[in-house]
Amino acid sequence: MKVSIQTLGSLGDVMPYITTARALMAGGADVTLMAPRDYTATIAAHGVTPAPPPAFSLNEWNAEAERRGTLTNPVRFFAQWNEMIVPYVDDITRHCLKAAEGADIVLGNSICAPARVAAEAYGIPYILSAQQTALSPTRQVPCAMMWHPWHGNWLTPVAYGAVGLAQRLMLHALKGHRRALGLPAMPNGGTSRHLGQPLPRVTSVSPALISAPPSDWKPNDYLMPYPSLDIQGPEVLPPALMDFLRAGGAPIHVGLGSFESDAEQEQMSRLMRAIRRLGLRAILSAGLAERLPADLTEGHLVAGPVPHPALFPLCAGVIHHGGAGTLDTALRAGVPQLIVPDRLDQFWHAARLREIGVAPAHITGRTTEDEMAALLTALTSAEMAARAQALAPPLRARDGAADLAAFTRAETERFQHNAKSRPSG
Repeated sequence: MKVSIQTLGSLGDVMPYITTARALMAGGADVTLMAPRDYTATIAAHGVTPAPPPAFSLNEWNAEAERRGTLTNPVRFFAQWNEMIVPYVDDITRHCLKAAEGADIVLGNSICAPARVAAEAYGIPYILSAQQTALSPTRQVPCAMMWHPWHGNWLTPVAYGAVGLAQRLMLHALKGHRRALGLPAMPNGGTSRHLGQPLPRVTSVSPALISAPPSDWKPNDYLMPYPSLDIQGPEVLPPALMDFLRAGGAPIHVGLGSFESDAEQEQMSRLMRAIRRLGLRAILSAGLAERLPADLTEGHLVAGPVPHPALFPLCAGVIHHGGAGTLDTALRAGVPQLIVPDRLDQFWHAARLREIGVAPAHITGRTTEDEMAALLTALTSAEMAARAQALAPPLRARDGAADLAAFTRAETERFQHNAKSRPSG
């Protein structure tokens, strides 16, 4: 069985597909993973074969999007469609087709719309997946990719509609490629069917955020646990980091993942001053430390890339941007979190973590140093630590990567069986 996994997301999107690829490989599958060229080395370092990447660089695209304000709101995103999306379509489509050549199934995320074209062109099954609530409309759970704290329930259908519109726009951008491949200009059945069969839409999120699928989902909508990173012990941590951990109380880890280049310096400086005021120790990601005055990093450890599954259980708290992967790793480590959201699903993640009792209110651009000190006090409280520790064991018992791998195998077999059973002519 050969599986082509295709994504155009950030490292936080790539990592769960790496763990899924490894789970598939453990079952004997031949797997390749296509992602933005920024992550080719990371994919290979984890023992997965990277498919030749498109020229598209997400880091460069994010920098341009930040300059233009592309992701500020849906209106700006759609207004800039021709400048920010269309120029990349041709090259990405070519690489999706090449990556899927000879595959038995394509597993792709919603950002990588050409992955579906590749599956249709080769007549093979396709699974549409995401690590946030966005693919499957429901009135019971907000659309995480569009949610903001001021949204009421009435905006939920509007938000899912905006995601659907983005998908339709991408399908429209691919019309020429589809015709050239002998496919209909628009796929029959939209996002509900694929080559005459139901199109499975998989939402993979931590069970702590959503414990059961919404009752108004369609039969082709599936909820699975997030494909978590492998659990690792402290033996994989650098000696200098272990020395720092042993030298005092449990520190707070501070890092903003793929969004550190966008960090607002004064906001993060207020946070570091609040940390210093409370006498807390911190492990700072190198990318974030570069954006801070040198005096605010004194007494703390500045670390390069560190395996979070090994580090987080040794921390008193984790301060991060609210990405799905970091959030899941901290939940499984049993560590409280403080979120500094900037865009997309990060705001809903921050609100949901607060609701389940493992995070205080999130930090905004207007949060003062005094308010940050109060949030840090809540973050490091015994009550919040106890709540986070209580949630962790059942989460660690789940294996989202194995579940998605098993679903991929079963979907391949189901699709092939149904195709053989369908009358010819």
